[in-house]
Formats: sequence, C-alpha cells, structure tokens
Amino acid sequence: MRQVTTRLLICAALCLLTSALPGAIAQDSKEEGSLLKAAFIYNFAKFTRWPDSIWRGKNAPLTFCSVGDDKLVDELERLSGKTIKGRPVTIRPHADSLIPGSCQVLYIAASMQGHYDEIIESLRGEPVLTVSELPQFAHSGGIVELYRKDGRVRFIINLRVAREAGLELSSRLLNLARVVGHEDKQ
Repeated sequence: MRQVTTRLLICAALCLLTSALPGAIAQDSKEEGSLLKAAFIYNFAKFTRWPDSIWRGKNAPLTFCSVGDDKLVDELERLSGKTIKGRPVTIRPHADSLIPGSCQVLYIAASMQGHYDEIIESLRGEPVLTVSELPQFAHSGGIVELYRKDGRVRFIINLRVAREAGLELSSRLLNLARVVGHEDKQ
C-alpha cells in the first residue's frame, strides 16, 4: 500500500511539473525576448550619432525615455548606469512630457497603439531616436521598428526620418536592418 501511494504521489508530481513546464518556458522565453530587445535598443544607441549641439557638456547623459507600458519598459531600466560613447545612460520610464532635448532615445510601448502618431509628430525633426514594436511604426514616421520573424528579433529603419532628425546611423547598423525611406535600400 505504501509503494502504491508513493508511486501515485510521484506520478501526480510529474504530471503537475509537465503541465506547468510549457507555461514556464513560454514565460522565460517572453522575458528573454524583452531583455534581448532592450539589448537591441542599447546597441541602436551605440551605433547612432547625435548632433554635437544637443549635448550640455562633455559628460552629459544619454537619456532613454519611454511612454506607455509593456514588459520592455521594465527591461530598459537595466540599462541605467551603463555608458555609451563615454556618456552615462539614464532612464526616464513613463515620461509625461517630451520636451525636445530631454531624451535622445524614446521607446514607445505597445500600449500607445492609438496615440503614437501624435508623439512622432511632436518630435518631427528633433534629434530623438524613436523605437517601437508597434506594427507599421517605421512606415508611419518612427525611426526603428522591432518585429519578430521566424522566431528572431529583426528591425526596420526609416532612414529618411532619421536623417530629418539629424541622426547619423552607422552603416553596420543599416546593413543589419530592413531599410525604408532610402531608394537604394528598399
């Protein structure tokens, strides 16, 4: 009787573990995906050159802002304290007001689906690298659109909008992207 009870407990534990495993894997995969996307955004900043006139001193911070809310907003906070081109990275999550000059990188979260065009329009021509996962973001005036294809994170860059903002994107970055807004790279 004791052996039967032990076997039943082991079987029940294995069933519970097996049924919970796909959810745990999916959650870990989603968290890893957000962390990977945060690393992409960090690297986008590394391969972007802003006009010298925007910096308020040699050690002025490179500020990452975000509007809206999703998992990636939380992951961006991990970048605080890192440096890019000798500038400390600061994070302003959930920025209420986007005053030109207050952010060099702006992540627009998925929760801003119906409002992001207003944000993009308010920043038109300003030296702000805009990034989002929203569909058609790059085609709608954003600079970098993250998306998934074949299980991999990929990105689209709107080169025309980046140039209008006074941003120079490294050719190494452009070679990895699908580029729109440039005749030679469509």
